[in-house]
Amino acid sequence: MRVLFLLLLCFSSILLNAQTYGDYVGGGHDQDIIVTTSSDFQPPGWEEVAEGSNTLAISGLTGKLINAGRFLAQASMGADRMTIDSVAKLDFETWIDQQFALSPTYVRPFIQEIYDTTFQRHLAAGGDSLDYPGIPTNEHFDYAWWQVNMTNDDLLRQRIAFALSEIFVISFKSELNRYGEGVASYYDMLLENAFGNFEDILTGVSLHPCMGVYLTHLNNPKSNPAQFIHPDQNYAREMMQLFTIGLYELNQDGTRIQDNGGNDIPTYDNDDVQEFAKIWTGLGGGATVQMSDTITPPEFGMGISIIDMAEPMAMYEEHHEPGAKYLLNGFVVPAGQTGMEDIESAIKHLFNHQNVGPFIGKQLIQRLVKSNPSPAYVSRVAAAFNDNGAGIRGDMKAVIKAILLDEEARSCNWYNDPVQGKLKEPIIRYTHFARAVGGISEDGKFWNYGSDYNDGAGQHPLYSFSVFNFYWPDFQPIGPIGNQGYFAPEFQVFNSNTSIGFVNFVNEWAVNETLLRSREGDEDIVFTNLDEILLHAEDTEALINYLDILLTNGMLKEDTRQIIRTIVDPMDDMYEKVKLTIYLMVISADYTILK
Repeated sequence: MRVLFLLLLCFSSILLNAQTYGDYVGGGHDQDIIVTTSSDFQPPGWEEVAEGSNTLAISGLTGKLINAGRFLAQASMGADRMTIDSVAKLDFETWIDQQFALSPTYVRPFIQEIYDTTFQRHLAAGGDSLDYPGIPTNEHFDYAWWQVNMTNDDLLRQRIAFALSEIFVISFKSELNRYGEGVASYYDMLLENAFGNFEDILTGVSLHPCMGVYLTHLNNPKSNPAQFIHPDQNYAREMMQLFTIGLYELNQDGTRIQDNGGNDIPTYDNDDVQEFAKIWTGLGGGATVQMSDTITPPEFGMGISIIDMAEPMAMYEEHHEPGAKYLLNGFVVPAGQTGMEDIESAIKHLFNHQNVGPFIGKQLIQRLVKSNPSPAYVSRVAAAFNDNGAGIRGDMKAVIKAILLDEEARSCNWYNDPVQGKLKEPIIRYTHFARAVGGISEDGKFWNYGSDYNDGAGQHPLYSFSVFNFYWPDFQPIGPIGNQGYFAPEFQVFNSNTSIGFVNFVNEWAVNETLLRSREGDEDIVFTNLDEILLHAEDTEALINYLDILLTNGMLKEDTRQIIRTIVDPMDDMYEKVKLTIYLMVISADYTILK
């Protein structure tokens, strides 16, 4: 047994037949070790005691907690202290593997129950059934999305699915606002494939009727020159520009390949778009919704009020463009194939393009870790996309590990580099706070209406104003960032309106304690849970330290800390002290910037 005596800052030890650890003080290994101290100090009002054993346990030092909090800020929509403590005891790759093994928490199963509940409330309040939507809408999707993301265990899958939804964009700012269940099934498709293969994501996206509506390849007919009908080119263009290869030929590290004249080389031209447009012809509704007591068989040309928006589109061969299609780099889709075979060939052709790894990999890095990854980081992630180590291309599990476990994501050496990190997008600032602090719901409902936050703070899932997402991956704000050639995508929605709007929302969460709110009035308010934080309120430094781990990943700067300390330390009302401390911390740059 080892016995370790601590006196002030002087350490001496006596080593007897002990297990040897290649570890450090505070690493958590304390088996067969007894620690004694000159005093087990307990500050007034604290439940915690400064016991000597804490020196060797994880609770003795906060390094692992800080690292775990920062990791979860990248790998989840937000985490509470219990989760941070749990992950701090694990190797991060082990946690990722555990997350891979969890079943998805889908959004769609909540939709109908939420719709039925809100409809009955409408009737009970004297409302007319004709004044209520006949099917779930964006509002019901919002409630279901928040219900999932406030109660789920599959933290990593939900984070990756949201990131994918910002690449493969559909939006309620379209005809889809009336089709909440259809959009939920689209989001669930991203959840389903988040840990699968990227080729399957491309197929799922391409065949979903919500994407067919949004990018107009639902009921896309073959050519009929006599009637001046030509295939719609919208999806064909965005499938290349946004979903797979981008505008210019790329090296594996994401830098652009140039010709002998020093010019960037385009990946495709308008002739290529016209050929790809032929691929996306003949797709119509795969099923229809029940009308009265009958179900009408689906046909090509049926509108979205009739087809089932949650079922994949089907191919109608007589409306598919026949003949060969001449795609990129001399690749030919041969004549005589079925329409679905043409689609499979085109997807595989794009999937195998050299650009996909760096183009998609860099965007996922930007969503999860940092706005300006080094070319070497992009190259390592692209290499994992190209080959997962077992000869498989497009393995999302390999890509996710490559992003989150890379030394550029994990090493402390990057903390103090001023160009590293990213502005946390508005919805992540919200979900991070909501999961970290937690909410009090008497009936277990965590419903929240997203449109208000989208309008006030600049973002809510699936509310983008265009297929280009809320911000471009290569957006450069005017000023020092853009002048130095760096990117800061999220700053595209950071302006005088949304910055003030966000501060107002923080006031609602922290000061007014209103965390979530449905459109149903006061019945579904979820209140911010301050109980655990109040335990640390007596000692200002302890309170700030606790919240630093929970909210700012140990990155709270000394000047920010001093401002908060000066303001809240004189306060006698502990409840108000906690609320003001949280408010000041969450509106600070240390919270909004992820390092």
